[in-house]
Amino acid sequence: MDKPRFNVDQVIPASIASRRFGEVRKNAKSLPQFISENNRIDSVILDYHQYEEMFRELETLRELTWELQIAQRLKQADANPNARYSLQEVMEEDNYEEFCRIDPNSIPDEDLFE
Repeated sequence: MDKPRFNVDQVIPASIASRRFGEVRKNAKSLPQFISENNRIDSVILDYHQYEEMFRELETLRELTWELQIAQRLKQADANPNARYSLQEVMEEDNYEEFCRIDPNSIPDEDLFE
């Protein structure tokens, strides 16, 4: 499934949603409500419990993906124990760039050494 499926009763034009927000919130307790702007879905209103569940599932998938990547890297390292890897290779590009942006002076020495 590439996109969520929903029925026509769940789609509300933004102009109506703004006037009937209480009703939209009430309906969102049972089914997500899709707000449209210029005949395109713009926003989704859903019950907070649904959001929490979705958030937990996403975080679990992120952790599992991360663990799978680590397991694959360890397997590659075990297969070739003499290979050397740079920190950039190990961290991958996005994480390495974020690491490089860290200001080493942003943490006071008192916080580093107790």
